[in-house]
Amino acid sequence: MLRTRLITAVILIPVIVAVVVFGEPWLSLLVAVVVFLAMAELIALLDASGFEPPQVLGLAAGLLVAGAGLISANRVLVSGLLADLLRATDPPGLAIVSYAAVVLLLAVVAFTRADPKRGFMTWAGTSFGVAYIGLLAPFIAAVGHLAPSGGAATTQLGWLHLQSGVAWVLMLLLVVWGYDTGAYLTGRWLGRRRLIENISPSKTVEGLAGGLLLATVAAGIGSALIGLEAWHPLVLGPLMGLVAQAGDLAESMLKRAAGRKESGFLVPGHGGILDRIDSFLFAAPVLVGYALLVAGFTL
Repeated sequence: MLRTRLITAVILIPVIVAVVVFGEPWLSLLVAVVVFLAMAELIALLDASGFEPPQVLGLAAGLLVAGAGLISANRVLVSGLLADLLRATDPPGLAIVSYAAVVLLLAVVAFTRADPKRGFMTWAGTSFGVAYIGLLAPFIAAVGHLAPSGGAATTQLGWLHLQSGVAWVLMLLLVVWGYDTGAYLTGRWLGRRRLIENISPSKTVEGLAGGLLLATVAAGIGSALIGLEAWHPLVLGPLMGLVAQAGDLAESMLKRAAGRKESGFLVPGHGGILDRIDSFLFAAPVLVGYALLVAGFTL
């Protein structure tokens, strides 16, 4: 199992890093593909949990909302009709308007269920699924558009003189992967006390500690790439580590409800796509918020 995980990581990590370095539109295209695959897995989980989501409509709704989020993240690059849509829906924003329309449409579809209770479960479960993937995933692309005050996402900064957006996405990757690696290895070798056994029996307190430690080290490297002051890793490492763990537990709860061990099989040794992005779905919005509210960056 560990050997398979390592082989998969050796193949995928260079590809993902290359996409990050090349920037847009490749980053958003990667996120869009991930959204499609993750939504398919999530719909299967919701169906196995008894929510009976409308599969084609649910998948299309997730792609619509995620697409709106990706367009918003790339607003400085779009023109024509897309730019007009962004202006017309600001505020509250194109993604929120799209999601509101989807929730209304899903409610109408739920009216067709003979049992009102099952209809409500379909409506609530599918609306949740669209928000979980469609609203959160575009924040991964938004990280790539973070810019220093008075600068742009292409402004070079840090000790390697990377573009701001590239450096921030590398920070996201380093911290989340660092936490996952530290938690997995420490839990495997030293884990004794269960963290939250009713959701994920394999997670341990020792794994959490090891993950937070490595996440903080990774945040130190990421902060050097961005040019942040030395105290930021001491906040970002534990914060992002805890959020990444929360994202993992949230997806584990979905799998437990569905009676599944993994969300899919597309990533050998790691399960499905959703198993690989669950931490990023929680970590990316928090990192964007930190960059905007604490580090003084802009979108």
